[in-house]
Amino acid sequence: MEIDHIYICTEKKAPAGDLLVDFGISEGSSNLHPGQGTANRRFYFHNLMLELLWVEDSEEVQNERTKPMRLFERCQLDQEASSPFGTAFRPTGDRIEILPFAVWDYHPIYLPDFLEIQIADGTPLSEPMYFYLSFAKRQDSVPDEKKEPMEHKVPLREVTSVKIHVNQDATLSSTACVLNRFQNFAIIKGKEHLLELEFDYGVSNQIRDFRPNLPLIFKW
Repeated sequence: MEIDHIYICTEKKAPAGDLLVDFGISEGSSNLHPGQGTANRRFYFHNLMLELLWVEDSEEVQNERTKPMRLFERCQLDQEASSPFGTAFRPTGDRIEILPFAVWDYHPIYLPDFLEIQIADGTPLSEPMYFYLSFAKRQDSVPDEKKEPMEHKVPLREVTSVKIHVNQDATLSSTACVLNRFQNFAIIKGKEHLLELEFDYGVSNQIRDFRPNLPLIFKW
């Protein structure tokens, strides 16, 4: 199991995404999620996608099918108690994997009936949403006609470490504790919600902090 993508909840239309473009990150295609009430801007690297997610339709995002995902709550950006992040995992290669945490199945109408998103069960809003996509693949392994832009003016290729800080004093959930055993991935208790992405093992010893517009730091 490895990280497929990470979302950050943002304001509508994600104007903060322009900071990534100005920094030199090529923007990929955007998505509207019918029936889910959300939309996004997407930025791709060879092994991970960064998604800026917002509520497009407040009624859809709170419908019976979507409400248990608590996307509406995460996108209320004035609520410091809720983490604005979600971390999606995928299989490593072609392995058939047994998930290390309990899940429930979400069947959005924008996916075929035989596919589902598996959401970690029993996690607090103060932590990221953790979920699994059995059908996802590395972006650099998909056919050329489906590839998104992965080459950037700033030479960032692969994410080699992920640290997600949570504004939480309580003990981390059992899911977070399991995920903290993974190499180069950490959920860290602190006083703010913050995502740190290290690229290419940080050999250039450089850093870009996108706060206060985005709770995001790049290191490369």
